[in-house]
Amino acid sequence: MTPIPGPKMLTREDILHLCGDLPDWKIVKIEASGASYEDLETAATWDQGQDDVTLPTLPPLTGLAAYLYEVLIAGEDIWGEEHRP
Repeated sequence: MTPIPGPKMLTREDILHLCGDLPDWKIVKIEASGASYEDLETAATWDQGQDDVTLPTLPPLTGLAAYLYEVLIAGEDIWGEEHRP
């Protein structure tokens, strides 16, 4: 019996392709999330369309896409510590 392949794990290259340059801590959180490419694509679309015109037309964020969005918009202080998960 041949195992059915599961969803492809996100690679650093996938993350940088979709999101551009990110701090290492964000890349690590995204890789560890177990999210799919589609989850990150949705979160990146929300991150890139943060305005009153675009956001109402986007599908609602749920599950891992919502978590990834929170990671993408999280800030850092001058010591490199994240402010939000």
